[in-house]
Formats: sequence, structure tokens, C-alpha cells
Amino acid sequence: MKLDRLRKKLEREERLPLLVLDLVNIRYLTGFRGSSALLLLDGERSYFMTDSRYEEYARSILSGGMEFVLMRGPAVRTVARLVKRKRLARLFLEEHSTTLAQYSEFQKVLHPVKIQTGGSPVNELRIEKEPGEIELIRAAVALADRCFAHILSIVKAGMLEWDLSVEIEYFYRKNACRKTAFDSIVASGTGSSMPHYITSMTKKIENGDALLIDMGCEYEGYNSDLTRTIFINSIDEELRKIYGIVREAQERAIGAVRPGISCGALDSVARDTIGAAGYADAFGHSLGHGVGMEVHELPAVKSGGRTKLKNNTIITVEPGIYIPGKGGVRIEDVVLVTGGGSEILTKSSKDIHIV
Repeated sequence: MKLDRLRKKLEREERLPLLVLDLVNIRYLTGFRGSSALLLLDGERSYFMTDSRYEEYARSILSGGMEFVLMRGPAVRTVARLVKRKRLARLFLEEHSTTLAQYSEFQKVLHPVKIQTGGSPVNELRIEKEPGEIELIRAAVALADRCFAHILSIVKAGMLEWDLSVEIEYFYRKNACRKTAFDSIVASGTGSSMPHYITSMTKKIENGDALLIDMGCEYEGYNSDLTRTIFINSIDEELRKIYGIVREAQERAIGAVRPGISCGALDSVARDTIGAAGYADAFGHSLGHGVGMEVHELPAVKSGGRTKLKNNTIITVEPGIYIPGKGGVRIEDVVLVTGGGSEILTKSSKDIHIV
């Protein structure tokens, strides 16, 4: 059980009691999908706090080992009443999700209780996926593959970038997804040299363009992330060369994925390949990131990253080369770390597509 795993982790690290404020982490631990909640864990049990809008719903999903606490007035006042009842001398706050204003307010209202930063233990726990989570991510990735196949069947010169991005969103929503994982990137021509290009509402896709498509969906609370670069009717020879380098860098990096390798070492596999080909300065972003309940979560697969991959971690591997004024290429897959190395969950072909 996730709460039991978390409590054991907090006991080892002496970070109890902990107040969880991140709604994604609360959903991970309890299944609650509302917009207002707090979760307090101490050495004995857990306390779930929300307001009257969600009382009936929350009570219906909470496990028997969790006490429901109705929020009355500001959330910090509800926490203060609970802390006083439990006679707590200190309280750890989830570090990444606590603003400076919240921290100051907790210090003021809960005084003389000692307020301490508690790191991000739930985010750390989420790095290793449970079997059910892996299956939901598989399903989300499969939907992304299906969407890409659909896009290949309809894309053509003269289409607006925006219309293609709308088609992506429509496909996902028609196939049981509540939303896209992020705003889809549809970057044509010279726009493909910008890794996080903002899709234009007026720009047309033209013959000879590189077309970088970065998209994903959220399915049953879990995300996918897929990037492919395709070419409209023809391909520039330098971009063909670049495509080959990026594909080689990605394949080498995926081949190095295994439990125990550090994120920095994995990043270096792809970065060194691109650098050896003469394009070191054209690959500026990290190699990848974790994927799960959020499309960008731990671990960060970046240069110098010291986190080591574990069995059942799911990451993206997405090297790219970007040449301002000409275009860019990025190839991205979702990869599961396994006991024997890795499994590529993304099935879309990485051959050059000229459509």
C-alpha cells in the first residue's frame, strides 16, 4: 500500500509528521481527484482534510485507516486545530509544493510548533511505478502511437499548424482521454529549431518543411509523451544527416538504460554521440524525464544528474539537434526500466517519414 510505503520511508528519514499539499501526490496516495485537500501523516495514522464540497465524495473513497477532517475556514486553521489536538511539537511541510507565503503563514498560525522543510518524499516514492501504474502508462503510450498514425494519414502541405494540434486533441478526447498531457507542439519549417515552440494559429505547413510533433495524453490519470519529426514531400540533406545522428544517439542511450545507471551517465551517452558528430552546441536540453501522473516528474535525466535509475522507473529518452534558421529534429520514446535493462513502450516507427 502506498501510504504504508510512505510512512516507512518517513520513519527511516525522521520526517514525521508530514503535511502533503501537492494535489497530485494526494491523488497518488488516496485516489482523491478534487481541487482542495491536505493530507497529514503522523506515526500512528493519516488525516485527510477537505471542504464541504467534497465531503461525501472523499468519505466514499478513503480507506478505513484514514480519518476525515472537515475544513472549516482557512486550511491553515484546520491544520492548526488538528496539530493542537495531536499535541505535535513539529510539522514537516512538503518542500516543492509549499510557497514562501504558505510557509510564513504556517509558522505564524501554528506557533510554537516548529515548522520544517520535509523534502519531496512522495515524489521520490513515485519514481518506482507499481504494476497497475505501468499498465495505465502503457495504455496512454498506445493511444499516443495511435494518434501519431492518425496524424500521418491526414497531414499535408497547406494545413495550419493549429488545425493539426486541434486534430490531436480531438483524437485523444474521442478515445477516452480527458485531456492532452500538455499543449501539443506542432512546429513546421524553421519553427522546428525551437524545442518548445508555440504552435501557430496562422502558419501553414509547407512543402519541404521539417515538421516536429511533440504530443501526449492523460489516460486514467497517467500520461504519455511522444515526439517524432517528419518531412513534408521532401527532406533537406543536412536534416537527413541530423536525423540519423539523433536516432543513433537515442538508440545508444536506450541501449544503456538499466537499473543502477545514473541519470547523468545516461544523458552523456546521447550527448557524447551528438557532440562527436559536431553538433554539441545544438543539443541544449536534458535527455529526458520521468513520466507518470505528471508528464514531467522525477527523475530528471540531465547532465550531471546523480539519481540512479531503478527497476520499474519510466522515463523519456528524447535527444535533439536544432539549427536556427533551418530546422530541428527530436525523437522521443517512453522507456520502462526493467531488471534486464529496458523496454521501449513507444511503438511508432523511427524511420524517416516523408509524407
